[in-house]
Amino acid sequence: MADRPAVSVVTALYNEWPLTADFLAALPGSLTGWDWECVLVDNASTDATPSRLGEWRDPRVRVFREPGNRGYAAANNRGVREARAPVVALLNNDLVLTPGWLEPMEEALRPGVGIVGNVQWNARTGRIDHAGIVFNPWGMPEHWGQDYGRLPRTGTVSFRAVTAACCLLRREDFLATGGFDEGFRNGFEDVDYCLRAGSAGASVVVALASRVGHWVSASAGRKDADSANTRRFLARWGASTREWGLHDWPAHYLRRHLRRPWALNAGKTVDALLRLGRLRRGPSPWMNDRRRALEGRATGGGEGR
Repeated sequence: MADRPAVSVVTALYNEWPLTADFLAALPGSLTGWDWECVLVDNASTDATPSRLGEWRDPRVRVFREPGNRGYAAANNRGVREARAPVVALLNNDLVLTPGWLEPMEEALRPGVGIVGNVQWNARTGRIDHAGIVFNPWGMPEHWGQDYGRLPRTGTVSFRAVTAACCLLRREDFLATGGFDEGFRNGFEDVDYCLRAGSAGASVVVALASRVGHWVSASAGRKDADSANTRRFLARWGASTREWGLHDWPAHYLRRHLRRPWALNAGKTVDALLRLGRLRRGPSPWMNDRRRALEGRATGGGEGR
C-alpha cells in the first residue's frame, strides 16, 4: 500500500461486530482498482469488536481505539485526522457495498463541490431511503428520495445536505471547516457540517449512479440524544431550515406518498397542493402547532430526525 493512497475510508465503530465483519469483507471487492486504506476508529466497543479487529490481517486496514465512547462525531474527526489520502469516504459499518459505488462519487467531487452523497436503499425493505436531504416546514431534515418509486441513475442533484452514512469529501476541507461538531451526539452532525460547508461556499451534491445498501439505524442507542440534538440544531439553523422547508417540503411530501396514498394526511395534502400552485405562502396554523410541539419535545422528550 502506498504511503498516500488515493482514498481513505473512515468508519466509526461501536459494537455490532457482525455488521463490521460483513462490511470489511465486502470493502476490498467494492474498491477493485483503487489504492485505498480503511481507518477504523473503535469507540471503546464492549463486544467482540476489539479482539476480532486485533486478528484482522489486511495491511490496508488501520485501527485506532478510543478510551471511551465519545460518539460518532468525535470518532469521525479522529479518523479524518489519521487519514493519509487527500480524499476521504465516510462510511457507516452497516452499509451493503458492491462494486462501482465510489467512481461516480469521485467524478462528482469537482472544484467547488465540497461533499458528495449517494443513493442508499434500505437493506430491510429494498426501497430507496436516501438520495439527499431536504427540510420540512418546522425545520427538521428529511431524506429526499425515501420511498420514491424510482430515481434517475445518472448525473448529480444539488442539495443543502446529505447523510454521512456514505459521503465523499476532501480531507483538508473537512479539517478547515472544523469537522463535525462534537456537541451533537450521534445525530445531526452530518447535516450541520454540510450547512456550515455550504455557508463557506461549498456545494453539496448527490451522485445518482452511486448506490449502496444501508441497514438503517442499526446501531444501539442511535436516538438516545435526539432531544438535545434537536434543540442544538434548531437553535443554530432553525430560522433558515424552516424557510427552506416551505419550498422543499410540498413536492417531497406528495411524491413520497405516491406509492402509499392512503398514508396522506388530508390537511397536509391540501396545504402542499396550495403551495405548489403558489396559492399559499408562509406557515400554516398546523405548521405552527407542529413547530411548538417539536420545540416542546426538544426541551424534554425526544424527536427523531
